[in-house]
Amino acid sequence: MSSRLQVPVFSLRDTMECGQFFRFTQVGRTYVVQTGGRIFALWQKKDTLYYDGVEEEFLLRFLRLDEDLGAILKMIDRDPVIHSAIETYRGLRLIRQDPWECLISYLCSSAKGIPHIRSIIENLCKCSGRKVRYGNYVGYEFPEPVCLTSSRQWDWVGAGFRKSYLVKAGQCIEREGLINLKNLPYREAREALTELPGVGKKVADCVLLYGLDFLEAFPIDTWIKKGLQKAYFRNRQVGPKKMEEFVSRHFGRFAGYAQLYLYHYWRNQPIR
Repeated sequence: MSSRLQVPVFSLRDTMECGQFFRFTQVGRTYVVQTGGRIFALWQKKDTLYYDGVEEEFLLRFLRLDEDLGAILKMIDRDPVIHSAIETYRGLRLIRQDPWECLISYLCSSAKGIPHIRSIIENLCKCSGRKVRYGNYVGYEFPEPVCLTSSRQWDWVGAGFRKSYLVKAGQCIEREGLINLKNLPYREAREALTELPGVGKKVADCVLLYGLDFLEAFPIDTWIKKGLQKAYFRNRQVGPKKMEEFVSRHFGRFAGYAQLYLYHYWRNQPIR
């Protein structure tokens, strides 16, 4: 039997479909979600979020419903561009992802469309052999680092050149070591992540933002770079260092929320 929560400032659809998280299957208006060995269902009607197969305490953390989104949006609402993004997608929230799953997912994301990324991840999860069920839906748990140290299992996954990065990730860092990065300052944590094979600044910032609670992290990919140049730099070519300095100064300690809103906005609206 499903339970429900009142969520006055929340958009399940935008939160699930904005490209930050990959492990869900949509059935009508219901999202069957897998994360951290759990499988559960979510659906929303107006200001009510319905859920089944998961505890409220976990859901509050996972969807960051324990944060004052209104206060955060007020702090990043610094100019007409971000204001339009906020007004268009108000209720969009960051998802607090499992750090290990987040790292591997974004290692799979390089130069790929979302359907292909999801296909690679699901094939990878099948390698774990650990089934999870919700009703008639059968999924697979995410493999732990120790399970990714052999390259033989990757032949049919479809990871391409990413195979070596994924194997080395399982060899170079354990789950505990990844979680311990939370204890470092942001810059040091990012530097530690970029020492892993295949992890550049963008992937590192995604892991820091979505998996390790560094809300100042601002991942810069092609969409964000193009949008920043047009909206904030008058089409001038600027380097990544200058962009990083600008977004840090302009949006402050919740820059990651600004990135999420701008990314979703620019993917769905013409960049003027």
